[in-house]
Amino acid sequence: MVQKESLLAGLNRASLEKNIPLTAVVELTRRCPLSCVHCCLPETRGRAEPGRELTARQWLKIFKELAGLGSMNLVLTGGEPLLRPDLPAIAAGAADLGFGVTVFTTGLPAAPAPLRALKKADVSSFELSLYGRPAAHDGITGLKGSQRRTLAAARLMRRLGFKVKLKCPLMSVNAGEASYIMRTAKKSGFEFSFDISMAPGNDGERTPLSLKLPDKRLKRLLGLPTLRPEPNTEGGAGDLICGAGRNTVAFAPDGTVYPCLQLPLPLGNAVKTPLCRIWKGSGRLRWWRSRRRRNIEKCRSCRLWDICSRCPGLALLEDGDMMGPSAQACRSAAIAGRIFKKRLGR
Repeated sequence: MVQKESLLAGLNRASLEKNIPLTAVVELTRRCPLSCVHCCLPETRGRAEPGRELTARQWLKIFKELAGLGSMNLVLTGGEPLLRPDLPAIAAGAADLGFGVTVFTTGLPAAPAPLRALKKADVSSFELSLYGRPAAHDGITGLKGSQRRTLAAARLMRRLGFKVKLKCPLMSVNAGEASYIMRTAKKSGFEFSFDISMAPGNDGERTPLSLKLPDKRLKRLLGLPTLRPEPNTEGGAGDLICGAGRNTVAFAPDGTVYPCLQLPLPLGNAVKTPLCRIWKGSGRLRWWRSRRRRNIEKCRSCRLWDICSRCPGLALLEDGDMMGPSAQACRSAAIAGRIFKKRLGR
């Protein structure tokens, strides 16, 4: 096990140093059957039209270019990717190129026949958002019965042999659901994870920020092993800020390229410009890759840096400066610092 972790750490470090996009996150659509209160996509909240979506053939051309750059993992997401009837063809084409394929989904719609087609297409795993018990989940998604349907889809996926993970952003409206989600996941053989960050909408809408956890609840949750802060070492990345635009890349449904979906800096469009030229020649990307932790001047001397979960994308979206402090990260680090002050030697 130690040898495996060492190999993965070495691969991660090499990909960061050589700018190999090991993982690509692909938004196949902005359409979705849900209207979650915290969603960053204005399309799912009725503030924008879903817009253009590339065809399966166009995506497979981009995937070939990704493979040439050294990519190994594809995450197919949305919106809701299951709304695309050509999803099995897209996944199968990616698998034929050697990619490991994961699908992020609400589980709506999910039926045995298309899921079996995705199994045949070598999709390895699904990750689904579960916000808690029915009242909490349905209140967040805006669709009655959605919790039951999401859980039913997750269990069907598990029976068909997929790896399944439940993910939950913890907010003021579902903060008490963490124990339920952990019990549900363990009972059904699912993995699970939590997130405590809230991002503004991609169009600047700040309503999701009002759902941030109150300090008292955040302090309680940061004591859980699943949310306990760990040293900010970036898996051996040293002075690098994060993997966005280095070993990760993201795509909007129309082929627009971003360093990360959480860092929405458009770099070009992979339909109009060869992906290799964007990845290796973008001036914006070259500048971003030249940035280091030491360039975050307002943060570099902070005594809480080692337990800070600062995300440059969140700092940009919420506070307007990706090289400045992140209000949410500062708050979480301050609370975590009080919890683990013995660990920090104070």
